[in-house]
Amino acid sequence: MPESPRMVPVYLARIADLRVGARVSVRCASCGHTAELAAMVLRERLSLDLLVKRLGPQFRCRNCGHKGARVNAKEALGYYG
Repeated sequence: MPESPRMVPVYLARIADLRVGARVSVRCASCGHTAELAAMVLRERLSLDLLVKRLGPQFRCRNCGHKGARVNAKEALGYYG
Protein backbone atom coordinates (compact mmCIF):
# COMPACT_ATOMS: atom_id res chain seq x y z
CA MET A 1 0.00 0.00 0.00
CA PRO A 2 1.65 3.28 -1.02
CA GLU A 3 2.22 5.99 1.57
CA SER A 4 0.70 9.44 1.38
CA PRO A 5 3.04 11.58 -0.79
CA ARG A 6 2.57 14.72 1.33
CA MET A 7 1.60 15.86 4.79
CA VAL A 8 -2.04 16.74 5.20
CA PRO A 9 -3.59 18.99 7.86
CA VAL A 10 -4.34 17.00 11.01
CA TYR A 11 -8.05 17.88 10.88
CA LEU A 12 -8.31 16.37 7.37
CA ALA A 13 -6.07 13.33 7.91
CA ARG A 14 -7.45 9.91 7.09
CA ILE A 15 -6.24 6.48 8.17
CA ALA A 16 -4.69 6.14 4.70
CA ASP A 17 -2.45 9.14 5.48
CA LEU A 18 -0.77 7.43 8.47
CA ARG A 19 2.80 6.47 7.68
CA VAL A 20 3.80 2.82 7.65
CA GLY A 21 6.08 2.00 10.58
CA ALA A 22 4.83 4.93 12.68
CA ARG A 23 2.87 4.80 15.93
CA VAL A 24 -0.30 6.55 17.07
CA SER A 25 -0.58 7.54 20.73
CA VAL A 26 -3.95 6.96 22.39
CA ARG A 27 -4.64 8.35 25.89
CA CYS A 28 -7.70 7.49 27.99
CA ALA A 29 -9.81 10.57 28.69
CA SER A 30 -10.72 9.21 32.13
CA CYS A 31 -7.67 7.62 33.80
CA GLY A 32 -4.85 8.85 31.53
CA HIS A 33 -3.64 5.37 30.52
CA THR A 34 -1.58 5.68 27.34
CA ALA A 35 -1.14 3.09 24.60
CA GLU A 36 0.87 3.22 21.38
CA LEU A 37 -0.73 1.60 18.35
CA ALA A 38 1.09 0.75 15.15
CA ALA A 39 -0.28 2.79 12.27
CA MET A 40 -0.11 -0.30 10.08
CA VAL A 41 -2.53 -2.15 12.37
CA LEU A 42 -5.00 0.74 12.11
CA ARG A 43 -4.57 0.76 8.33
CA GLU A 44 -5.32 -2.97 8.15
CA ARG A 45 -8.32 -3.01 10.51
CA LEU A 46 -10.15 0.26 9.78
CA SER A 47 -11.54 1.94 6.70
CA LEU A 48 -8.80 3.94 4.99
CA ASP A 49 -11.27 6.81 4.48
CA LEU A 50 -11.99 7.18 8.22
CA LEU A 51 -10.82 10.53 9.59
CA VAL A 52 -8.16 10.26 12.29
CA LYS A 53 -9.93 12.92 14.36
CA ARG A 54 -12.93 10.56 14.68
CA LEU A 55 -10.93 7.69 16.21
CA GLY A 56 -11.01 8.84 19.86
CA PRO A 57 -14.60 7.91 20.77
CA GLN A 58 -14.11 4.38 19.38
CA PHE A 59 -11.34 3.32 21.77
CA ARG A 60 -12.00 1.63 25.12
CA CYS A 61 -9.40 1.77 27.90
CA ARG A 62 -7.96 -1.55 29.07
CA ASN A 63 -7.35 -0.13 32.55
CA CYS A 64 -10.67 1.44 33.51
CA GLY A 65 -13.05 0.42 30.71
CA HIS A 66 -13.92 4.04 29.82
CA LYS A 67 -14.87 4.56 26.19
CA GLY A 68 -13.31 7.64 24.65
CA ALA A 69 -9.71 8.73 24.21
CA ARG A 70 -7.45 11.48 22.97
CA VAL A 71 -5.56 10.46 19.84
CA ASN A 72 -2.20 11.98 18.91
CA ALA A 73 -1.28 11.00 15.37
CA LYS A 74 0.95 13.95 14.48
CA GLU A 75 4.16 11.91 14.33
CA ALA A 76 2.44 9.18 12.31
CA LEU A 77 1.35 11.88 9.87
CA GLY A 78 4.87 13.25 9.47
CA TYR A 79 4.76 16.19 11.90
CA TYR A 80 7.89 16.37 14.05
CA GLY A 81 8.76 18.86 16.76
